[in-house]
Amino acid sequence: EVVKIARAHGWPASRVLDQVRDGGFDIAGIAGVAIEVKRCERTDVWRWWEQINASCGTRLPIVAFRRSASPWLAIVELDELLALLRFRERA
Repeated sequence: EVVKIARAHGWPASRVLDQVRDGGFDIAGIAGVAIEVKRCERTDVWRWWEQINASCGTRLPIVAFRRSASPWLAIVELDELLALLRFRERA
């Protein structure tokens, strides 16, 4: 689902199929970004955040998550979010 959403916004996103074995992240193809995807009813955001930070290297870590019948949400550091909002304001 997240790949489909990213592609709808023009990003060449793809699922990283070997990531479980290699200890990586779930979605690649967006330059400078590493996305971990979680689809579950209960959250464990701190564990998820530690997981993506352990595998993202120098990429911007993002956790995308949702539960059933809910919209996708994303976790990103506040400083990064504010920088993105500033960029959007200038556009």
